[in-house]
Order: sequence, then structure tokens, then C-alpha cells
Amino acid sequence: PIIANGDVRTPQDARRVLARSRADGLMIGRAAQGNPWIFREIDHFLRTGEMLAPPSIGEVGATLVEHLHALHAFYGHHLGVRIARKHLSWYCKGRPGAAVFWQRVNRVECAAMQLRLVREYFDGLVEAWERAA
Repeated sequence: PIIANGDVRTPQDARRVLARSRADGLMIGRAAQGNPWIFREIDHFLRTGEMLAPPSIGEVGATLVEHLHALHAFYGHHLGVRIARKHLSWYCKGRPGAAVFWQRVNRVECAAMQLRLVREYFDGLVEAWERAA
């Protein structure tokens, strides 16, 4: 099998790369950082030609919490907290208050505190979205 790699950031990119390269599959890299939903979005788009709705803020927060638990479990709490920082920035990029949140959570050395701050941040985003709706 031939696997295409590079320049795939959206479902439309995936279709374009597959059509041009005639590859059997795709390798997704940086586009999945903080966006693990890209795989289901690409799959759905290639099967139906339709875009999926983006994940809700609540789903993003819940997925990030799961991801952090896995990082802490795999690397241990001390190293897991440090490794999680880059993942936190990817999940939060472009979201309201992300810069302030990032400055605060980046100083944390405790896994439980990191999780608490992430939950508080995303709970706040969900509440703000619900008030605006």
C-alpha cells in the first residue's frame, strides 16, 4: 500500500491528496495535535461528502481530561504534567481566555491541580456558550 503524508489539515485536504496521489491511505500528523476528531471528520467526509459538526466545547474538555489522565498514568505525575503542557496548548489554541489559562496552568507541577484547572477552564467555556445561546 501507498500512504500519502503531509499537507492534510482538513477533510477537503484529505480528499485532494488522495485524488492527486492515488494513495491507499493517509498519514495524519500535526493536524491531529489537539484535534483527535480529525480522523472521524475525514472518514465521514470521504464516505459522504459532508462535513461533520465540530466537537462541542464539553467534548473537547472531556477528551482533554481523558488525554491528561493517560499521560499522567503513562509517564507518572511529575513527568506527565510537563509533557501534558504542549498538549494543553494545542487543545486550547484559539479559544477564549486561552492565553490567561495557559499562563496559569503552565506553572502547575501537580497532576491533580492541572486536571482541576482544565476542568474549571472548560466548564467556564461551556457556561459562557450556554449563556450566549
